[in-house]
Amino acid sequence: MPSLVSPLTRMALVLYCLVPLFAGTAAAQAQTISEINKANGFHEMLMGIGPGFTAAVKSAPGTPPRKVQDALAAAMEGAFDPEKMEAAIEARMADKLSARDLSELASFYASPLGKQVTALEIQASSPQAREAKKIEGAKILGELPSRDPARFALYRKMMDDISAVDTGEAVGLNMGYAMLSEMLGAAGKPLPDDQVMALLRKQTDGLRRDIDNDAMEAAAYIYRDMSMADLKLYEAFLASPAGSRYALGAVMTDEARSFGHRFFVALGYRKA
Repeated sequence: MPSLVSPLTRMALVLYCLVPLFAGTAAAQAQTISEINKANGFHEMLMGIGPGFTAAVKSAPGTPPRKVQDALAAAMEGAFDPEKMEAAIEARMADKLSARDLSELASFYASPLGKQVTALEIQASSPQAREAKKIEGAKILGELPSRDPARFALYRKMMDDISAVDTGEAVGLNMGYAMLSEMLGAAGKPLPDDQVMALLRKQTDGLRRDIDNDAMEAAAYIYRDMSMADLKLYEAFLASPAGSRYALGAVMTDEARSFGHRFFVALGYRKA
């Protein structure tokens, strides 16, 4: 179990962390959630979640048995569907964003700063940049505390603003909970919810540390060339009511739980 849960949950966090950070690619006068999503590259980000999970499993240490690989492939069919997730996100955010929030989001995504961070984030999210982001991000992050502590602290504040670690952990634990509870049930050894969660936390020891490190490495790489003045403006946007409400954590959690169930159906341990 740990060999599957760990890479999947880390990838979930990295993708989640980028969600509130995606800004507009065009100066669109968007005033609805749907229009804002279309104007800011949100759909493209959602399209990368499924392939990202697949890549995470393939890059995990060791090679899973063929049965497990086939089950994962089957479980991924229809999982993290961008159209479905976008509709769910719009529905969840409909009663959370006021007209003023929508106006502020639209203004930011159409601003020069919004376009700047979008270009950086989209560039860093490409398959070609993933390895460079991990290697260079780790190198940059390792040097920051002594070389530029103010920038390091600002990256930390940005991650705190979007509750990156808390949300990433919630997504990961929900996926792991679904998979572990299915496994125990299939073995004829079901446990109460609290015991399943306690067992899962033992299996995912160090998850928060890994999530935090991955998020900080990504930030160090993506925003390495931005000025401190622009970074402070961006952090202020992320911390604003509109910026902080624009997220998909709950939808990601639902998809993670559903994926875990489909995985064990594919393994033959559960009926669909």
